[in-house]
Amino acid sequence: MRIAWLALLAACGTTDGIALRFTPDPGAVGSELYECFAFSIDRLDGADIGGVALVAAESPVTLHHVSLYGSQTATNGPCLVMPTDAVPMHVWAPGGGDLELSPDIALAVPPNATHLIVQTHGLRTDEGMVEREIIVTPRREAAHRAGWLPLQAPTPALRPHYIEESTATCSIARELHLISTWPHMHRYGTEFHGRVVDGAPIVDVVPYVFDAQHAYPIDIAVAAGAAIETHCIWQNTTDQTVLPGPSINDEMCGQSMIAYPIEAAHCL
Repeated sequence: MRIAWLALLAACGTTDGIALRFTPDPGAVGSELYECFAFSIDRLDGADIGGVALVAAESPVTLHHVSLYGSQTATNGPCLVMPTDAVPMHVWAPGGGDLELSPDIALAVPPNATHLIVQTHGLRTDEGMVEREIIVTPRREAAHRAGWLPLQAPTPALRPHYIEESTATCSIARELHLISTWPHMHRYGTEFHGRVVDGAPIVDVVPYVFDAQHAYPIDIAVAAGAAIETHCIWQNTTDQTVLPGPSINDEMCGQSMIAYPIEAAHCL
């Protein structure tokens, strides 16, 4: 009941935007948990989004990531699996900065969404509770509406003391403009490479650092018919096999991009 009550707190307005306030609580010290907090989309009053900022705060709960979704489902409480209608919009991770789009671009709110869902992946390191907040800045009448373009590569079982690699590609049907990319692996990631196949590099992160998962602002045009590639490299330095999965002790490989026009922001 406590989580649901906190999640249903009304978003309140600020000078710079709308504050979505939530209190992550993974449980006992040492626990990690995916939690969701739902807020009515009415606060946006029909606008899209021009910026997203996570307010810094000392907290006994370390946030591995905070994701923003648009959804028709008011999801509150544990949420490792999101509702099928939930549309990702933005992700913040340690080391990453705020999302600040140029004035002519807006992050599109899903047309049928009734709620903004904040999903946290929290790791409790000490006792106590601290309220956190995301500031969402509304934006109207932008020339370009952007959307989320995820590209996940299959993550193998990482053999003890082995270097492993994985690659995935995404073909684009029509011209697309990439404006942000967020490379994502966990603790055993050593290198990340994103590029347009036979074209421009998107991002190279060498070495990859788990605690500095930046979202990189970019300005890259991808021609119709071209492909985007995601390439991850891991080194398992332990005596145990590391499996793919959502925990920080598992591994992942993904590149989450923001691109416009939103109609083209998907893989064939």
